[in-house]
Amino acid sequence: MTNVGLHGAETSRAVRVPTLAKAYEDRAEDCTRAAEQTDDPVFRKMLLMLALQWKLAAQEEASKQSTQ
Repeated sequence: MTNVGLHGAETSRAVRVPTLAKAYEDRAEDCTRAAEQTDDPVFRKMLLMLALQWKLAAQEEASKQSTQ
């Protein structure tokens, strides 16, 4: 019975990591969309920089998941 619990924990962890990466990708898309809608060049640049950071975080999470 312990093995089932351990297996269940491994499964939930494996599911949680891609979900976190997807959430980061979604935030990047939100920032990109917001940047496309603003007329303020400074704000646009900040949003695009944030989008890049979210994309990098998503890639890092996906990489962690693929090595586990």
